[in-house]
Amino acid sequence: MTSDEPSEADVSDTDDDTATEEGIAGGDLLEASIMVVSALLLVGLLGYIASQAIVAPTAAEPTATIDSVERLPSERPQAGSIRVTVSLENEGETGLSSVEVAVRCGSTERSLLFTHVPAMGHRTGTVICPQGTAPDASVVTWIES
Repeated sequence: MTSDEPSEADVSDTDDDTATEEGIAGGDLLEASIMVVSALLLVGLLGYIASQAIVAPTAAEPTATIDSVERLPSERPQAGSIRVTVSLENEGETGLSSVEVAVRCGSTERSLLFTHVPAMGHRTGTVICPQGTAPDASVVTWIES
C-alpha cells in the first residue's frame, strides 16, 4: 500500500470530519454572534456610565422670599416693630442639612438658620424688624445632606 492510496480508516475519518466541521461552523457563528452582542452591551453600558458622570444633575439653589409683614400689637414689648415671615424653598433633588438666610431690615440684618430641609420641600421662619423698614431675604449658605 502506498501513501497515495486511501485506507479504510482514512475513508471513515473523512465522513466523520465533514459532519464535525459543519457542526463547528454553526457553533462558531453562534459563538461569534454572542460575542458581538456582549461587546455591544458592554460598550453601551460604559457609554451610559460615562454620560451620567459627565452630565451630573445640578442641584437647584434654595430660595428665600418674604411671605408676610405684620405690625406687632401695641401691648407687646416690641411695640412699633414688624414681624417678618420668611419662606425657604428647596426645589433641588437633594435635601439640605442646613441653610442660613439673611433678612435685611434697612441697616439691620437678622439671620435665620433652617435645618433638615427635604428635597422639593419648604420651611418658614420669622424675625422681628424695626417698623418703617422694607425687609429683604436672601440665602447666604447651605449644606447638602
